[in-house]
Amino acid sequence: MVGVFEKGAAAPKPGEARPLISISETLIKTQPTIWVVLYSYLLALAFSFGVHRLFLWCPPYLQEIVKNLRGLPFAWFETGLYWTERGIIAIAFFSALYHNLWKLGTLYKLTDHDIQISHWFPMRHLQSVPYGAVKRLGFQQSFLGVLLNYGHVEIDTGGAQGPILLVNCPQPRKFMETLQHKVEEVLQPQLLQNRS
Repeated sequence: MVGVFEKGAAAPKPGEARPLISISETLIKTQPTIWVVLYSYLLALAFSFGVHRLFLWCPPYLQEIVKNLRGLPFAWFETGLYWTERGIIAIAFFSALYHNLWKLGTLYKLTDHDIQISHWFPMRHLQSVPYGAVKRLGFQQSFLGVLLNYGHVEIDTGGAQGPILLVNCPQPRKFMETLQHKVEEVLQPQLLQNRS
């Protein structure tokens, strides 16, 4: 199954020493779900079919309009329609391909001390959010998202840019609950220190 969470190495047992140079352990590592990519290709296919049917129906009407225009050679009409249809269909499939490349280049990770979000398409972008910066968590699912178990996880850090959105995250409830648990682990000692 695509987008299944991968578990990192087990945490050290109590009493075991941690190395001085700490390499973060990965709790969850996942990519956006494949279902939305398949849905985008399906939409591109349906759109292409609709455009083709439109271009089969339109030429007789457009032909009459072009005949009455002065200054435009009629010989260009068929070639223009052919390449216009192919161009519109190509844009639809390039949109689906763009979404596919975005999915392959996006990675969401929960480590033992932060949230890491990395994208390499269309531009390289790495973002790391420490658990202590998280103010609020939530997730949204569409009807299709509920059926296929994916959604958008929303992480509010109180920043001016607004919440961080993990788009098309598989198993958003599990991801959010794991994240909530880690945030509470970080915030509990801080709350106890503030009360003292």
